[in-house]
Amino acid sequence: MGFNVDQKMGAPWNVVSGNTADLKAPDAAMIDELYKDKLGLKQLGQVVEINGHRVRVVGFTHGIRSFTTSPYVFMTFKNAQQVANLKEPDTVFILIKAAPGIGLEALRESLQRRLRDVDVLTTKRFSAMTRGYWMFTTGAGVSVLIAAALGLVVGIVVVTQTIYATTVDHLREYGTLKAMGAPNSYIYRIILEQAAIAAVLGYAQGMMVSLVVVHGGTTGGAAIILTWQSALVMFFLTGAMCLIAATVSIQKVLTIDPAMVFKN
Repeated sequence: MGFNVDQKMGAPWNVVSGNTADLKAPDAAMIDELYKDKLGLKQLGQVVEINGHRVRVVGFTHGIRSFTTSPYVFMTFKNAQQVANLKEPDTVFILIKAAPGIGLEALRESLQRRLRDVDVLTTKRFSAMTRGYWMFTTGAGVSVLIAAALGLVVGIVVVTQTIYATTVDHLREYGTLKAMGAPNSYIYRIILEQAAIAAVLGYAQGMMVSLVVVHGGTTGGAAIILTWQSALVMFFLTGAMCLIAATVSIQKVLTIDPAMVFKN
């Protein structure tokens, strides 16, 4: 990642060792500390080789991960061109910052009208396109989606079996309630309350496991992000799963004959 050290745009963040000003040296580079073991790095000032060029590590960052197998290496724009063996300037992305008072969308539309064969994207749009590419057009993303769908199906089946088994075990009790004149709505409420309790307890346990996994991912190459929006969606999804499971038990209760309580 080549950038202008004086302007700071595109500079590394979360710097835990060293200083970005040290990157002005002809062979200086900054790498994330999560990749120390992978790259065989032990300390600042260590000299390594990239594409046949001598590179000296002058700083470490924390949490700048790459979704691919290759970690990011931050250098000055000139040094990055030399290490990448580019004889001629080869610029793929140009980072633009709007001046104070200038709307991003208005600036984007203005540049798009003036530039040909160039995509002008805001940070939000570029992020969405990147996430969409990895999630829906690559094998990695499709595998994650299939695994999530299978997990949802298995979860519904397991919860359905649990609530249904509980209902079957208490059919005589439900029959007694109906024989005593309890309306169907009262029995339905009992089953739905059981489903709600199962949803809350299951969600709480699942979130505790998720938080442990997220915390463990902070020291790994692949970070797992759990936002409050995702947690909220998972809560309603868990409730929907238990609601679907409860409908199966309710259908079973509908067939109960109150006279069964008087039979041996």
